[in-house]
Amino acid sequence: MRKKSLLFLLFLFFSLNLYAQETEHLSYKVFSDRESYSSADTVKIALKIKIKEKYHINSVSPADDSFIKTELLSTAADFNIINFYYPAHKMYKFAFSSTEIPVYEGELVIGVTMLPKKDLKDGTYSIPLELSYQACDNAACYPPKSLKSDIKINISKKGADANKDVFAKIDFSKPTKSDVPPVKETMKENQRPEGQNPDEEKVSKFIEEKGLFLGILVIFVWGLALNLTPCIYPLIPITISYFGSQSSGNRFQSIMMGVFYAIGMGVTYSLLGLFAALTGSILGTALQSPIVIVVIALIFVALSTSMFGLWEIRVPQKLALEGNKNRKGFIGSLMMGLLVGFIAAPCIGPIVLSLLVYVGKLGSPLMGFFLFFVLSLGLGVPYIFLAAFSSSISKLPRSGEWMISVKIIFGLVLVIMALNTLAPLIPENIYNVVFPLSIILSGVYLIIFDNKGLNAKGYTKVKYAIAIAGIVFGVWLIKPESKTVEVEWKKLTSVEQIENSIKADKKPIMIDFYADWCAQCKELDKYTYVDGKVVDLSKSMNNIKIDLTKENSDISSKYAIKGLPVVIFMKANGEEIKELRVTGFLKPEEFSERIQKLLNAK
Repeated sequence: MRKKSLLFLLFLFFSLNLYAQETEHLSYKVFSDRESYSSADTVKIALKIKIKEKYHINSVSPADDSFIKTELLSTAADFNIINFYYPAHKMYKFAFSSTEIPVYEGELVIGVTMLPKKDLKDGTYSIPLELSYQACDNAACYPPKSLKSDIKINISKKGADANKDVFAKIDFSKPTKSDVPPVKETMKENQRPEGQNPDEEKVSKFIEEKGLFLGILVIFVWGLALNLTPCIYPLIPITISYFGSQSSGNRFQSIMMGVFYAIGMGVTYSLLGLFAALTGSILGTALQSPIVIVVIALIFVALSTSMFGLWEIRVPQKLALEGNKNRKGFIGSLMMGLLVGFIAAPCIGPIVLSLLVYVGKLGSPLMGFFLFFVLSLGLGVPYIFLAAFSSSISKLPRSGEWMISVKIIFGLVLVIMALNTLAPLIPENIYNVVFPLSIILSGVYLIIFDNKGLNAKGYTKVKYAIAIAGIVFGVWLIKPESKTVEVEWKKLTSVEQIENSIKADKKPIMIDFYADWCAQCKELDKYTYVDGKVVDLSKSMNNIKIDLTKENSDISSKYAIKGLPVVIFMKANGEEIKELRVTGFLKPEEFSERIQKLLNAK
């Protein structure tokens, strides 16, 4: 009896606390949330990681491709993964980086939910887990590591809760999106969940780099501009007159009618944005295919031809008649606003469709809802002000050919968007010429060939200003870049080659050890090795560059390389001056001082 109890306790220990591992950078344990599960239960697993002092590991969503992300994987044969749950990262500014970097420090808990496969029999099953990460300190990064472990899961009947304190640290209402999508089928050997195509992240990166405020402002102005299209503009006086007649001269009531009208439009477009974001993962996966990218670009071109008047998007007649019904009161205004998006589809449909693709790439329901709400505000806000000052309607410019010119501007924008969508498929040197040229030619077309609305002097001035701004921006994009001068390196791959080079050149030596996964190495290349003084001093030296992206134990042991970057300085005879060794990013001024000390050494 005592033996059975001991075996049970051992089983419980290994199944609930699973497997503990420790490296020089971190330690971790794996936990399950129950003692046992039925075949229909959701299995929750937690990986509790304790990062050692002075180290950090990169976030699951790193700042760029030069950072190796932290990632939990599983090749569970008997379970389907539902979702991963990563904690929020912290942003830190390190000496080697020009911006803040998302990292994990201290203690963190990663969660994963799984479902037993259909008809899984009772028994004890082993779930393999693999944690990939890269550790860094404030000066250097260390080679990426991959730690494997297993957790035993008992499938029989639903057991008692376990490890509540660990699982309380995981927010299971917020699965981690983008970089670690859920895996719904068992992964084959060496297969990893597919991440997003980097090109899908252009929109979110634009907002991160340029700021959310600028993105909101652009979309709001876009909504304002849509009021100038020939499908909407002629309806403005009619709509405002309706507000005035319903309010019986009461300005406050007239304003509220405009507010309800704008709210109606906001609901319609915001729901469209929400739908686009929720289905964004489908679109995101599809956008990894060049065929789909081409199809989307062709859709943009087709929509642009609609704006040029070659064809029209028509609204069903019943829907149009529904929108023209004379409804009373605030509810009537709300209903008119709800329907206006469909009524105005012939003009704004292409714009809305292009924004749907834009939001689909973001994949955030909240952001999708919000961005379309901003667009609808741009459409609706003018009605609120015009409702307040109904007498100003007579001062509005009359409908005319100038509105056809507005559609042409939108059409040109859609053509430029089509080119931008094709960017991943176009060689960079060609795209860097064709894309700016399309903006320049669009500006030239508006000035020379677009003769619509010349009688509307106010609009013509605005159009010329837009065209000139586009030409200037396009020219700026294709301005010739000054050639960067940088340190010239010999790229060697073995200890023997290094020693032969030292004997042959008989010059002071600088050896740079780098790797593709080393962010600080890239910072040295970007900022230090292009500095004029560093480049000039390096001309009198034997400059050697060693790639340690893949492990090279001979070189690492010979030169005592534990983390990267490392730069060592040697006298002409091959003797290293150890006090000059660089272990991390160093600014050009400090780096050039070390080179100067080497050159002055005897």
